[in-house]
Parts: sequence; structure tokens; C-alpha cells
Amino acid sequence: MSGQHAYMRIWQTVDIEAVKKHLLIVGELTGDCASCRELGIPYTSAKNCPQCGTDFHFVAARSAVGSAKTAGGVVKRIKDKRPDLTFIDHDDYVALTGKQSARDFFGV
Repeated sequence: MSGQHAYMRIWQTVDIEAVKKHLLIVGELTGDCASCRELGIPYTSAKNCPQCGTDFHFVAARSAVGSAKTAGGVVKRIKDKRPDLTFIDHDDYVALTGKQSARDFFGV
């Protein structure tokens, strides 16, 4: 089967803590470790965090991905450099970890 290749969001159930422990958050030039908050990690080459040693399995783009037209460009740029990492939506990550933090704070 041949056809046009494009990036598409696919939703699946994930363990938020596992994602948080192995997530590299990409900014304009460098990345940050979601586990220990280490800054300035060269996202194009770092396999693990230089501070805490966690292995990276996931990547998210800090910049707003925006519409479907621009999302493909951001995802493609990062995935071209890091095909070994699973790309996740940063907004989804922030929303879900925020909800979990609120539950933990209020003991719910």
C-alpha cells in the first residue's frame, strides 16, 4: 500500500508518570528534562538527561503547535532529528499533569 505520508494525532491511554519521567520538552533551540527540570539540553542528540540520567522516550514541543497546517512542520522538524522519540502533544501533557497536581494538592 503506498500513499501520502503525514503526521496525524493518534490518542492512546498512557501512564502520565511514565511520560513525565521520560519526557524531553523542546523549546526553540534546546530541551528541558520534565523529570528534574534540567535546562539547556541539546535535544537533537541527548539520549538521556545529563543531570538526573533519565532516558528520554518521549518528546513534546513547548511552542504552541497551533493549527493542523503548522503542526505538521513542528512535528516533522523534531521527528526528523529525533525519530527514536514518541512525540506527544505539549498542551495535553500540561493539562493532564496540572489536573494530577490539583488532585494531589487537594487529596482527591
